[in-house]
Parts: sequence; C-alpha cells; structure tokens
Amino acid sequence: MEQIPRILEIPLFGEINIQNLSLPLLSAVIGLIDGFNPCAMWTLVFLISLLLGMKNRKRMWILGTTFIATSAFVYFLFLTAWLNFFLILGFSFWIRIIIGLVALGAGIYNLRDYYLNRAGVCKVEKSEEKQKVFGKLKKITHEQKFLLALFGIILLAFAVNLVELVCSAGLPAIYTQILSLSKLSPWQNYVYILIYVFFFMIDDLFIFAVAMITLQVTGIQTKYARLSRLVGGILMLIIGILLLFKPELLMFGY
Repeated sequence: MEQIPRILEIPLFGEINIQNLSLPLLSAVIGLIDGFNPCAMWTLVFLISLLLGMKNRKRMWILGTTFIATSAFVYFLFLTAWLNFFLILGFSFWIRIIIGLVALGAGIYNLRDYYLNRAGVCKVEKSEEKQKVFGKLKKITHEQKFLLALFGIILLAFAVNLVELVCSAGLPAIYTQILSLSKLSPWQNYVYILIYVFFFMIDDLFIFAVAMITLQVTGIQTKYARLSRLVGGILMLIIGILLLFKPELLMFGY
C-alpha cells in the first residue's frame, strides 16, 4: 500500500505536516471550515437587516449577541453529545471505520458541491421554510417588550441551529471522534470543543460587529464560502484516510 504523505499542500493554509499538526490548530481549522457554510449565514444576515432598522443601538447589540451566543451554546452541546457518545462506546474498530467512511463521503460531497454549486447556496432549507423563519424573526424583533423579544430570540436560535446541523456534513462527528481517540482529560476535551466553537462562530461575530459599527449589512462572499467547501473537502478526505489506515497519527494525546 502506498505510504500516505506527511507533508500536504492545502489552499489558504499552505504546507501542513500531518505528524506535527497540533490539536488546537486542527480544532481551529475544522471549526473555521464548518462555520463557512451558507446555511449558517442566511438567518444571521436577515436578523441583522431587521436590527439595523431599530433606533435603539443597545437593543440591537443585545439581541444580536444573544442570537450568536445561543447559537454557540447549541453547537457546544451538540459537539459535547457527540464526544460523550464516542467516549461511552470506547475505542471501537468499527466505529473508527464508520467515521472514516463518513469523513471520506463528506469530503467527496464537499468537493462535488464546490464544483457543481457555484452559487454557494444552501440546499437544505426550502424557500417556504426560510419565509417562516423570516416572519418569526420580524415578529420577535418588533416585539415592544424587551424581555419577550430576548426570550424569542433565544428560542428561535435554538430551533434554527438544530435544523442547520444538517449542513455540517458530519464534521462534528469526525472532529469528536479524533478527540475521543486522543484520550484527553475531560477539561481538555471541553477546551478543544470551545476552540472549535469559537472559530465556528468567528465569521458570524465578524459580520455582526461590522454591521453594527457601519450600520450596513454584509455577508461572506460566495467565493469564500465555496473555497471553504474545497478546503473542507480536502481536509476531510485526509482525515478519512488517516482514520481508516493510520489512526495513530490522529491520537494527539500520545
């Protein structure tokens, strides 16, 4: 069998030595790639467009940051659930093989989506479902009672993010499988998950902050969303191959 190369050339990130790749860096890279998807962006952009119509800047900041913080919390819970699932199962040959195949499949899907979906749009939500969410967002942001608006934003962020988990294409499962292989202490696992979630949300934080400061709504350009598909596809193919044939290279705790 041909030996897997130790040095890999990845767009944006340059040369990466697999053996020297640290778990914090891997957490940041996978989290960043996971965050650059159109499904996780359209709700925030629409919410910002509604908030910009308000005269109360303090209310704008609180509602927007609450939505982002709730989204981050939901994703943290989701990743923690995946990690605990793998830790309960223990080191299983078949689980590793299944996740490796999922990583390969997700990598192929992302590369296929990069070449075929040039518009960079999300294929999960239907337009009528988006309209329902838009309607709820508009109703919540126009709620006169601040506490009711805040509570509504939290509930909607929970609901929207649970649906958008479909867009991740297995990245959380792949990442938490790597964590479980590394045999880390509980606090280390949670720190790495927090790193992942921070970089997952960093594009949302950037877009929201720019919009609130400039009072103009913006978004991640299509070419960057598509490029994340390319980089993510390559990275998932690499992780899939390593999980299947060289899992010891992903055991960072050893």
